[in-house]
Amino acid sequence: MLALPTELVRLYESLLTQHGIQAPQHPYYLKWLRYYWDFCHKYALEPNNRESFLPFDEKLRVKK
Repeated sequence: MLALPTELVRLYESLLTQHGIQAPQHPYYLKWLRYYWDFCHKYALEPNNRESFLPFDEKLRVKK
């Protein structure tokens, strides 16, 4: 699994905190961010493009 860029993790955790997500829950959110990050890189999708989420979501549906 690819490592998330340090700056991305920092920004994401800050966003989670701003939205009231408690620190003990952050690893669960980061896990799904890593899954998405890996998926985008595996299929040559841009992680920051909202359209890249659709194929990721479909893959999750297929896998159930």
